[in-house]
Amino acid sequence: MSITETVLEMHYHRPLMDLIRETYGLGSTGKFNFYKYSPQREVFIGFDQAFVMTELTDEQFFDQIKSSAMNNGYKLPSRFIAYFLQFKVVSELQRRQQKTPPQIKSRPHYRASLDTTKNDNTGFSQHELLYNLNKNDGAMVYYACPMIFDKSDLYAVNVSLDPLRLADLTSCPSDFTDNSKHYIYFDQKQSQPIWCSEPIEGKALAPKQFAEQVIGQLRETSAADSIEKLSSLLSKINKRGSTSEVAQRSGETIYSGLSAFADSLTIVRLDDQTLEG
Repeated sequence: MSITETVLEMHYHRPLMDLIRETYGLGSTGKFNFYKYSPQREVFIGFDQAFVMTELTDEQFFDQIKSSAMNNGYKLPSRFIAYFLQFKVVSELQRRQQKTPPQIKSRPHYRASLDTTKNDNTGFSQHELLYNLNKNDGAMVYYACPMIFDKSDLYAVNVSLDPLRLADLTSCPSDFTDNSKHYIYFDQKQSQPIWCSEPIEGKALAPKQFAEQVIGQLRETSAADSIEKLSSLLSKINKRGSTSEVAQRSGETIYSGLSAFADSLTIVRLDDQTLEG
């Protein structure tokens, strides 16, 4: 198994879900569900508390969102939040290079490459999409940079979140549309990120801080507001997509913008009577 962005996302998915649940409170009455989008099957795959997997078509998932604010005595009011973790492979560098920023003093130091090449289907680079997505109110968009360099670490039974640094897109200075190579540097494993080419220090979170932000937004937002925000965000994402081949054949205008964010997007659903407002 090689260290790739997709493998890293799968490696950290379960421990991040566990951390969010633990941060909310082990003695709570709340129930969490987590959803990931699968472009190949065009479905939302859900993982509940017991890690049981379900599949919902786009239509079924959006219907669920619309009806989830209802409390008819059988359902708990649901709150939703979306976060985006785009995993990056981090390289350990022993020597300075031409693009190494002056803030880097350590040996070794660490670097992750950003994808700034425009995609033929969307017309945007991965970084440009994430950067623009982060401008939405309440958006949580991060580059997840795990400080692991040996593929044997991917086989660990108990996955540690300690090596994971989450570079906040809010601290990124640009959408980097200048057709140049751009990177995130870290002087040391726990250092703040440095956005390059023109080096500007950014901000990174530890996983625990990230989980606290997720729970904070879930607690502070009403069921109706959370659904409105999520629906608006997903609508904007879909408009970024290109018309799917199936839609072209049928003559329908269906956008597949979710495909561009499938690896990074996770949707959290919380059902809890104690949050009912």
